[in-house]
Amino acid sequence: MDIRRAPAPPPVTETDHLGMARALADPAPAATATTPPPKPPATETLARRAGALVNEVDFPGFVAQLVHGTFDAVVDASIRQMESYSSLVSAAAKTVDQFTEENVSPNQARDWLVQRYPGEVALSLPAAAGEAPTLVPRSEGLTPAWLADYGIEGEELSSELLEQRVLPQVRNRVGAERQQLLATMVILGMNRVAVRDGSISAKVMFRAAAQDTAQVQYATNSDPQAVGKWGERGSITYGGASTMVSTLAVNAQNETSVRADLFGEVKLNFVSETLPLERLADAVKISLVQRNSATRGSAPAATGTPAAAAPAAPGSTGGR
Repeated sequence: MDIRRAPAPPPVTETDHLGMARALADPAPAATATTPPPKPPATETLARRAGALVNEVDFPGFVAQLVHGTFDAVVDASIRQMESYSSLVSAAAKTVDQFTEENVSPNQARDWLVQRYPGEVALSLPAAAGEAPTLVPRSEGLTPAWLADYGIEGEELSSELLEQRVLPQVRNRVGAERQQLLATMVILGMNRVAVRDGSISAKVMFRAAAQDTAQVQYATNSDPQAVGKWGERGSITYGGASTMVSTLAVNAQNETSVRADLFGEVKLNFVSETLPLERLADAVKISLVQRNSATRGSAPAATGTPAAAAPAAPGSTGGR
């Protein structure tokens, strides 16, 4: 039997021990991953962000809109006052028939007649939608005395009489009363609201703040579990190995705050002034308005007595 001995391993040298110790202490570094570049401190980016905000805020445009909006509102209010008063003058200068046709409906005249004579006249509502209501007497055989105001004294009250002969006169009377009141108001003049003085102020306020904070914690300590376990093969040549563990904790924070506030304020002081009719209408319209107002002697008036509430004569009505 041929027994061959395996060759003896080479002796372990001091260099081998140093390489093993370094391999245990310093493991192979892992593959480095691509990390993003670090953020600059907040104090460095504050000026850039504040400058960009200043460029974005259009302060001159804001002031221009504030001034133009205030001016347009004041002018628009004045124009609306003039247009409204002009419409009143035109309505008061029309004839009674034109004013009545445009401003008094037959149903309004029916309501006026029912409210004026509730004991004799009633309102019958239509059975179907779209039909107009009709005036009916509350009882048969009525001959009220107020029919004399409409030139039909002594006749029996009926639905045909109310609708055919009384209702047109009542509608003209209501229109004449409304036009008379309107003309009287127009003669008094226009009470205009004007701006006496005022002020417009605008300002912009920029607020910028930056804060950088960093906390670093560093600790060093020995690893008790590693003592006597590493480098045991070289324990004859070297003494026991000790491992030092270092811990580093870094907490870095940066904060930037940029803010812009726009303020606008408008103060207006108003005054009231009266413009006479002579400054807003010509002589023809003024004469027509005065003829339809309550200042003329033959103006119709709605009072409790039948004589005072009598309608105008047919000749004067047709001439308006």
